[in-house]
Amino acid sequence: HGEFVTYVHELTGSKVQRLTGGVRVPAEVAAAIDTFAGFHGFPLNPIVKKAERKVQAAGAVTPAVFRTTYNMSAVPPSGKQNIQAIAQFQGQYVDSADLANFCVKYDDGKNCTISKFVGKNEQQPGIESMLDTEYVMSIGNVAETWVYSYPNFDFCADLGTFGSDVTGETTYPYSISISYGSQFIDFCASTIVQRLSQDIQKMGTMGITVMISSGDDGSGGNTRQGSNNGKLSPSFPASIPYCVAVGATYFVTGTTGEEEATTQFGSGGGFSYDFPIPSYQGAAVANYMNTVTKPNAQYATNGRGSPDVSTLGEEFTVVEGGTTIAVGGTSCSSPSFAGMVTLLNEVCLAASGKTLGYANPLFYQNTQMFTDIVKGTNAIGYNSAAGWAAIKGWDAATGLGTPNFGIMVGVVKAACSKAARN
Repeated sequence: HGEFVTYVHELTGSKVQRLTGGVRVPAEVAAAIDTFAGFHGFPLNPIVKKAERKVQAAGAVTPAVFRTTYNMSAVPPSGKQNIQAIAQFQGQYVDSADLANFCVKYDDGKNCTISKFVGKNEQQPGIESMLDTEYVMSIGNVAETWVYSYPNFDFCADLGTFGSDVTGETTYPYSISISYGSQFIDFCASTIVQRLSQDIQKMGTMGITVMISSGDDGSGGNTRQGSNNGKLSPSFPASIPYCVAVGATYFVTGTTGEEEATTQFGSGGGFSYDFPIPSYQGAAVANYMNTVTKPNAQYATNGRGSPDVSTLGEEFTVVEGGTTIAVGGTSCSSPSFAGMVTLLNEVCLAASGKTLGYANPLFYQNTQMFTDIVKGTNAIGYNSAAGWAAIKGWDAATGLGTPNFGIMVGVVKAACSKAARN
């Protein structure tokens, strides 16, 4: 039982029906119910497009620039099935013509075709979906690509469906990118938060690595869904300790060389109110908190820190709606890093027949795989009053830093070969 109320968005006029006052179910079935979703959450604010249209022209970053920047090279084929995926929400979908156009122009003419859609690929073609597919496919170009599609506008409930969809598969992707989230505290109900965390933990044991954009609201005191009333907050679901939270950087000058935390927007980062510091991160967080000048604001003192890693996240060239544009956001970073993880899975498959899965402990135990970012902050724009600085070692603006793929290949090959012998 429950009471339905119709809500109307002030700007768009769109209407949604939602339950208020909680849900009541018979006592004899209550013990068997984990969570109830579908009529509680609200859409992400329409202005939340992690990839923001900047100019009607190509950006400085292309797949070739990304590969050069991170010391990438081809990996030998494993001869085993390798699948990667992105998840699209909020009514966006992939336009096959745009995807093909991008691959012809920027990926050596490769035939980029989505192998499988889980859910409907309809509604409006979107910058987000085109960015995600164009870069995961061009960087992770050894694998077939799936798209998990959720055209509804109940984001939190759709996250729960996504978790069930992936964990319920017998064949599934090994590298998945999600470019959506919110830094507004308690945007999703605690039951959804914990259930998705459990599902992503399970994915790790299945050999799946989940990359999630760390957010574009910097330190998260103010967010695109509203103010956190003096509290700094990272993005959910990137705050889940079993995923790889991916932040954003850009070049200090020009289009090569040293990088810093993004300046076009605040790369999301901070400490979670939902999850404690995981064991793999304990020493890194302690070192940071003992060194950094702490912001004059409230934050979770014992929370899981994000991001874990970062990559370039500004001025990405994207083809959308038949037009070439430049976009920015941690949405650029997550699918690009996911494509890199796909290549690392190819290395691991060749060495052991298995994939990376839950990769965070490996990353934190082998920080030589990353270039430390020591410049910048996520106290940017409407969160300029308080935020987290990038300093030596792990930090809450850029994580462990940006990847050096050449070193990563060696570490992954050794780790997977060792695991196969044990």
